[in-house]
Amino acid sequence: MSNTSFSESQIVNIKQQFYAMDRDRDGLITEAEFIQALKNSDRNPDDYEVQKFFSKADKNKDGKITFNEFLDACQTLGLGSSLPVSGKPADKDSKEVDAIFRNFDRDGDGLITAEELESVLKAQGENPSKSDIQDMLQSADKNKDNKVDREEFAKMI
Repeated sequence: MSNTSFSESQIVNIKQQFYAMDRDRDGLITEAEFIQALKNSDRNPDDYEVQKFFSKADKNKDGKITFNEFLDACQTLGLGSSLPVSGKPADKDSKEVDAIFRNFDRDGDGLITAEELESVLKAQGENPSKSDIQDMLQSADKNKDNKVDREEFAKMI
């Protein structure tokens, strides 16, 4: 495993994101899978520097990203932690967090419920069990109201 400063729960969340993008379940993410994951989550791939991300993340230059490469890229870019991306203003991170949060907050009430989380994951091709959904929700739900608010979400990602 890569040498990172992520907590165990952050690594679990990053791993979930990785596997959600790995459409063919080969343990690797291609650029096409990454772009498709963005489209599936109602994000415009043109808003992201996909080629730049891949160039930095794909250490062995085989056109695919392993989980360890993905984890290293998240560490380098400051993703998945509470720290802002190095050399970039923190408000850009805030905008991205808001966009991702809105994708999960289907009814726009400012909270992510188990049902909304399940809906988004299923739209991405995942089939999580009720137990998986509860585990994910509980890992982010710091105030124990069985919902994830924007602040809790920001700390999780």
